[in-house]
Amino acid sequence: MSGLVDQKRALRATLRARLAALPAPAFHDAGVVVAAHLVPLLPARGVVAAFASRAGELDTTPLLALARARGLQVALPRIDGDALGFVIVDDDAALPRDRWGIPAPDPRAPTIDVGSCGLVVVPGLAFDDAGGRLGYGRGYYDRALAGADILDRAVGVSLDEQRVGRLPMAAHDVRLRRLCTPARGVFDTPASARPPVVDE
Repeated sequence: MSGLVDQKRALRATLRARLAALPAPAFHDAGVVVAAHLVPLLPARGVVAAFASRAGELDTTPLLALARARGLQVALPRIDGDALGFVIVDDDAALPRDRWGIPAPDPRAPTIDVGSCGLVVVPGLAFDDAGGRLGYGRGYYDRALAGADILDRAVGVSLDEQRVGRLPMAAHDVRLRRLCTPARGVFDTPASARPPVVDE
């Protein structure tokens, strides 16, 4: 296990350095393109679970604005102990930052069931084309996305610079069925394949 932990730690350092070398406008520009790619996945009504970007992350502001302009509600994540809760947020511009610099919804606001959301937009530090995701090391999204129904509506979003050849994955790491980058658009991963149904 320590070998896997060390590999992930080294990859996180590599990706952080790669992202830090990008010009600041790259994150907003990528966010604009990704938001346009995600339009066909937006539900007709209901809630989109997403995230409010922190520095060095794909800018989700264009996507959040687009969802709200279409009359959709936006739910953003909040860390509640060891779990990730999602809270309906009308305006994320003035959200305070938590200890990791992540915009955080009001701790008193009630959470919703993320499984009820029509689309779940997932951040990550790196992704591979097999649906592997490297998060920030605390496992919140792996636990939140553990249900198969949620994975059907989840999509990992990133800059193209965050795609890597193959990520080291532990048994509890969730593979995403769809990813989206500016250059590639939305694409299915091998994790989207379903085993054939066998009649008994």
